[in-house]
Amino acid sequence: MARRKKWEPGNVVEIKLNDGSFSYGVIIDEPLLAFTKARFTERQEISPELFEDVVFQLWVMNSAIGKNGWPVIGEVSLKNLSISEPKFYQYDIISKRFYHYVDSSNDIPSTRDGCVGFECAAVWDKEHVEDRLLANKTGVDCQWEVSLRAERRA
Repeated sequence: MARRKKWEPGNVVEIKLNDGSFSYGVIIDEPLLAFTKARFTERQEISPELFEDVVFQLWVMNSAIGKNGWPVIGEVSLKNLSISEPKFYQYDIISKRFYHYVDSSNDIPSTRDGCVGFECAAVWDKEHVEDRLLANKTGVDCQWEVSLRAERRA
């Protein structure tokens, strides 16, 4: 039996943050989501304009969306969005080597300096994404993002 796919590219999720504000994410390709930089005090109408300024893109756990997570509240055409390709790095803790992530079987060797500014190839849970969105809103560093930075490795 094939697994039922929960997410479709272009689905928009609404994220209510602990301070009562709202943020939004759009599914690029499961499990990759792009998150809008803007925060809102009221629910927004779904439109491509919500994603004109993307603050980051992350891989997100399946449990973050749906029944016990963020609701899917609409969809936008990805063709109408100008979201750049995400840049992920991987760090092999055994060999102490850095790689630019390409896909599950192809990585490009790199250096720590070459990976600075890239997202760590990690799958985030709902609460950590919410913490990062709130930290971004208030202009402080998110402890989870800081702990995964390439410059903190080796």
